[in-house]
Amino acid sequence: MGRPPRLIVCVNERLGSGQRSCVGSGNLDYIRRVRQMLADARLDVPVVERECLGHCDAGPVMRIAPGGCFYTEIDDACLARIVAELQAALDAVAE
Repeated sequence: MGRPPRLIVCVNERLGSGQRSCVGSGNLDYIRRVRQMLADARLDVPVVERECLGHCDAGPVMRIAPGGCFYTEIDDACLARIVAELQAALDAVAE
């Protein structure tokens, strides 16, 4: 049995000088939406907020841990893939 998955999300906001950041690129809205999608699918997956995942220029970003995909430039299509991957990871842990 493997470790249960969790979704790590970036909540970094780089202030000043017009630098790109995950929050500035809309990640708070994507986080809210992915939490709702997980609840709707009845998936018990923690969503862990982190200050920075080190990919500000490719934000917004999310990562499935342990060992899952690292998603950059999140959009609506990514959210569905993230939920599907989390479902698969939960199924693998249950086996």
